[in-house]
Amino acid sequence: MNRSLSFGIAFLLFGVGSLIVIHDEVISSNIAYGDKKEKDSSNERNHLEKFFEDNYQENKDYSEDNPYEFVSIPLSKLSQKKEGVDDNKYVIIVFDRGYKTTFLTAKPILDKYGFIASIFVTCEYVEKRRGLNWDQVRELHNDGYDIQSHGLEHKRLTEIKSPTEIESIIGGGKKCLEEKGFSPTAFQVPFNEVGSNHLIVDTIAKYFDFAFIGHSELMFLNCDGWENFGYDRKNYYGITDCSPYSSDGTFTSTNKFAMKEWSHDRAHHHIFKELKGDAFGKEVSFALFEKFAQIVNSQTKYNKNGEINAIPIVGYHAISRGNVDFTHPELFDLEMKYLYDNGFKVITLDDLGYDENQERFYIKNVNNRGSELLQLQDKAKLISKAKNK
Repeated sequence: MNRSLSFGIAFLLFGVGSLIVIHDEVISSNIAYGDKKEKDSSNERNHLEKFFEDNYQENKDYSEDNPYEFVSIPLSKLSQKKEGVDDNKYVIIVFDRGYKTTFLTAKPILDKYGFIASIFVTCEYVEKRRGLNWDQVRELHNDGYDIQSHGLEHKRLTEIKSPTEIESIIGGGKKCLEEKGFSPTAFQVPFNEVGSNHLIVDTIAKYFDFAFIGHSELMFLNCDGWENFGYDRKNYYGITDCSPYSSDGTFTSTNKFAMKEWSHDRAHHHIFKELKGDAFGKEVSFALFEKFAQIVNSQTKYNKNGEINAIPIVGYHAISRGNVDFTHPELFDLEMKYLYDNGFKVITLDDLGYDENQERFYIKNVNNRGSELLQLQDKAKLISKAKNK
């Protein structure tokens, strides 16, 4: 028998571990024939495909000027596959910049499922054509959304030489929100970059308790993803708590001023570029939905017996078709339905506490948050029934 053919047969019979590169990330996979992991993975994909086919609705007539025109699944028809919520599965949803679709399109969908989110507002966007107005920001806040700062202007801080201008963007963003009655505690760095500029980090620390810089699929509450769990070496190597500086004075890759989110828009960009299809079509939408489901479920490996070590913080910009990287409303509705049906607790950044002694995050009221969420969901059901009468 030909030696190469013989090797190929052996490969198929006994199986080997492989590495699959997907969207610039490396995911380990065992492709051994009949392997339980492969079967489980196949079953999960089949489940996601069925969920997608049963619930996905495509409406090409949607426009930003008519945000309510898309067909949405009424709450009264939602399936409830699980009683209550899962103690090990949390998600934080954040919106950057302050687009008006956060209020006009995302909020009605979130209301339906009893969810709320964290909003990072760029002050220069407010009252502009595509931005929220202050009444909308205030209504979001009154409904439980926490209002955080994305700066006075949306400028790349690493390209600014003037310390005064850097302070104006960071400190001015907080002052702007405080003058409107809000109390932001977190800062989202524009473009998620600070480079090696300690001045930017030191300025953020003057005004805020926390900040976001960079991306990772999961945020480890003790910033110890690599050292204690073997997760994401790039972002978690060499650190075991969330203090900003290491013993030699260097800025650590993940800390309380460099929290990590998973960018839905960045994933959309990679998938759209890879598949070369319609950015809002069914093929791209399913691939993005599958990625979303994989991300939010990946925390269960690290959260056991009520001990929460990692959570996904999912970042969106606009819920719109205005840009090929944005998330269209039908997909956003489907993703929120997936969280609802599968017992995820959707919390906000205000639900995170920080232990200064241990230098780590924790989830406030972890024991009673589930009952609070169920109350919100029950309220959403009553509102929906009243509207349908």
